[in-house]
Amino acid sequence: MFSFFKKLFSPHKQQETTFLFKDIYEYVNMYPVTSEEHYIRALTHSSFTKKIEEKNERLEFLGDAVINFCVAEALYYRMEKKDEGTLTKARASIVNRKNLNRVGIEIGIPKYLRHKLSEKQLYEAPDMIGNAFEALMGAYFLDYGMHDMEVLIGKLLMYDFDAENFHKKISDSKSYLIEWIQSQKKQIAFVHHTAPNETGVFSVTLKIDGEDRANGSGKNKKEAEQDACMNAIKLLELDV
Repeated sequence: MFSFFKKLFSPHKQQETTFLFKDIYEYVNMYPVTSEEHYIRALTHSSFTKKIEEKNERLEFLGDAVINFCVAEALYYRMEKKDEGTLTKARASIVNRKNLNRVGIEIGIPKYLRHKLSEKQLYEAPDMIGNAFEALMGAYFLDYGMHDMEVLIGKLLMYDFDAENFHKKISDSKSYLIEWIQSQKKQIAFVHHTAPNETGVFSVTLKIDGEDRANGSGKNKKEAEQDACMNAIKLLELDV
């Protein structure tokens, strides 16, 4: 009830010029209702402070749940004749690290993200943008509630979703496969070689419920895992 009255007397777009993250608010056309406290926390990486209450990790936890719910609900109604497995794969094609990172960059998070990482560390941790995006969605949820989040997340993450052809463009094979494995109540494990081979290529074996299901390779462990997951997806015919 309190959030309803806050929204009633606080329109989505305000003529306020003192906001720290005005560019982001203008992009999504939703401004803080009362203060920027939650939003500042959402864009504060754990490297920036040691205080739990100032880091974005709790908001990231909340935002992750909000995003997954909103996408799941939208798919439930948009794909009425599809089973649980197909809905799970569809959600994984939307809610994955690569996609969240992309949207986080589009709305301007890198410009404002507070951290103490070096350029090298930033390059090695691209997912911190997607994590901050989740935290930002958590901040918006606290201000606006679930109904407005359904609209916002639909606009940011599902505007180009193709229910008939989503399986043809899996942008993050690891997230896609893990979503499916969790829906089937199975276990996944990656067995890495201790070092790259003589050509500098890492290799990995992917196990599902303890059984070898696919191999992968890449210039680093992350790429090898993605390759193994894509190979597993093809072998399991999850991309058809």
